[in-house]
Amino acid sequence: MNRGAICLFLFFISLTGWAEDRVVSGLLITGIEQQEDDEEAPFDIYARNKAHKCGGKVSNIFRVYSEYDTVANRRFMLALTAMKENWSISVSTHGCEGRALIVNSLRLEH
Repeated sequence: MNRGAICLFLFFISLTGWAEDRVVSGLLITGIEQQEDDEEAPFDIYARNKAHKCGGKVSNIFRVYSEYDTVANRRFMLALTAMKENWSISVSTHGCEGRALIVNSLRLEH
């Protein structure tokens, strides 16, 4: 029983360690979605070529929060431009929310 508990503990440590602050470069966007109808609601970016293990399963969802409307609109336009032009973006991340990896900052690359 102790061996199983230790293995389970190490498994969860490895999942949370992956979700720590880091930079993901070369992210190609296949979709953008906003489900909630709220002025501070996040939008999700769906990646074509990058995956992570938030929620314990492989996922390609990156969630972008913004406190201010101007910042939210600017980040959304950067993501939309990247998707339309087939350019890549780089994001800095911070932890998981369900199956989504939280994005702190977003940079358009060409």
